[in-house]
Order: sequence, then structure tokens, then C-alpha cells
Amino acid sequence: MVIDTWLHIRERKNPIVNRLIWIYIVALAIFHFVGTGVWGFIQTLPPINYYTHGSQINVSHGHMAFFGAYAILNLTIFYFAMPKFRNIREYDATLGLWGFWTMVGSMFFLGLVFGIAGILQVYLERMLDIGYSTAHQAMMFWFKAALFFGVIFLAGAATTVYHLFTLKSAAETT
Repeated sequence: MVIDTWLHIRERKNPIVNRLIWIYIVALAIFHFVGTGVWGFIQTLPPINYYTHGSQINVSHGHMAFFGAYAILNLTIFYFAMPKFRNIREYDATLGLWGFWTMVGSMFFLGLVFGIAGILQVYLERMLDIGYSTAHQAMMFWFKAALFFGVIFLAGAATTVYHLFTLKSAAETT
């Protein structure tokens, strides 16, 4: 999907009117491929699944896969449909780009933080046979980091929703 999208953008005949949609489509392909394709496939391998099943590694996979497969897809559709509903051809995408990069960056770090917490959890619980509650005390820093990035993600999502509902034609904003 990523290569096909890249080739389509590179070989297009018509200019891209709404660049934000294409940015969302590329992010959709990347997050879906990494979160679902790579991360999901690796976890289904029996020698890996034996240790990681039910750990924070699954949480990392779930966040990135859901964000890539569903959340970005819906936002792409909304950014495609909203201007058409309001009869807007071009609009200022600055606020939408801020919301996008805030969400994408924080989701990347959420996936990373949960992945690190999961590796620590697998090591403590499965390798060293330390109890669940004790292992979670050692992982508390990573949960606080996840909360931090979750709040940043929420700010990006709120920015994106605000931008979607207040879209104005580029001619109106100048």
C-alpha cells in the first residue's frame, strides 16, 4: 500500500488539492503495516506468543493497529467528506496538520512505551517468575510515560476534531 500510494502521488496528472488527505493516507498505510502487519505477525508466532501473550506488548500492537486500521481511516474519510458537505474546495490545513502530527507522534511513542513496558513485563514475569503486582511496580515509570503521551494524543485528537468542525474555505480565511 505504501509503495502504491507513493507511486500514485509521484505519477499523478492532477494537482493535489487537499494535501492533508494524502498525508493521512500515507500514515494509514504505515501504521496499519507496522501495527497490524509486522507487530501483529510477530506476536502470532508460537515461540514469541508463548511469552508475550497478555503482556503490554499486546497493548502496543493493539494501539498501533487500531490507530492505523480504523482511526486514521475514519479521519481520512472525514477530511474527504467534510469539505464536500460544506462545498469547500480548498481550506487552510495548518490546524489539521498540527492535530495530525500531534496524534501520530504521540501514538508512535505510546506504541514504543507500551512495547518497552511489555518487554520488561515479559522479562520479569515470564523469565524471572516475579509476580504480577511486583512486576507492575517496576513498570510504573512506563505507565506514567504512557499517560503523558495519552494526554498529548487527546490534545491532538481535540485539535483535529475542532479543525474538522470549523473548516472554512481558504478564500474566507484570507
